[in-house]
Amino acid sequence: MHNRAEIIDKNFETKVLAKSWPKLNSSWPLEESGLTQKALIDLFDSQIQSRLLDLKSRKLRAQGQSFYTIGSSGHEANAAISLASRSTDMAFLHYRSGAFYIQRAKSVKNNSYTYDLLMSFVAAKEDQASGGRHKVFGSLELNIPPQTSTIASHLPKAVGCALSILRLKKLNLRGKLPFDSVALCSFGDASFNHSTAQGAINCAEWIAYQNIAL
Repeated sequence: MHNRAEIIDKNFETKVLAKSWPKLNSSWPLEESGLTQKALIDLFDSQIQSRLLDLKSRKLRAQGQSFYTIGSSGHEANAAISLASRSTDMAFLHYRSGAFYIQRAKSVKNNSYTYDLLMSFVAAKEDQASGGRHKVFGSLELNIPPQTSTIASHLPKAVGCALSILRLKKLNLRGKLPFDSVALCSFGDASFNHSTAQGAINCAEWIAYQNIAL
């Protein structure tokens, strides 16, 4: 059987080595984006690492050693959101947000994100995020609460987190997160139709409209 992932990966490698670049659809200059060349390359590196880990997970699955192969392909642009945010902005991540996780992990010195992600792929009991129960993105150090997000169950948590930041500021109480922190949440289009997503979005809109938390 053909391995579509390997075929795509090989085609990408061939194109890059041949310097056969796709036609640009934008004339937006790099300096207008606020990124340096180094930062842009770093973002691309996070995206590539995410993709390579996807391929590694598939190979492990073929060997009976990996038990969750839903990859992050198609969501690599999450790395840019990660770069624009801070490690003190709590992030509730979709299970395809590998590039986000990798980019944030780079901001913390000596973070073992590659090892941690592979532990998750093979459902190792040493995985600190889930103890081998499930593949999740999670890290106390990175302010990424571990959870699965198939039915958007993490959206209400994100709303609650955002509310807690505002309430602590109003009460002048110190919590784990700074008063100017932002609660981030990524989710897939299929999750949008779940009641948990609709309820969380509706709640957030009403809070903003009524200015309840302030």
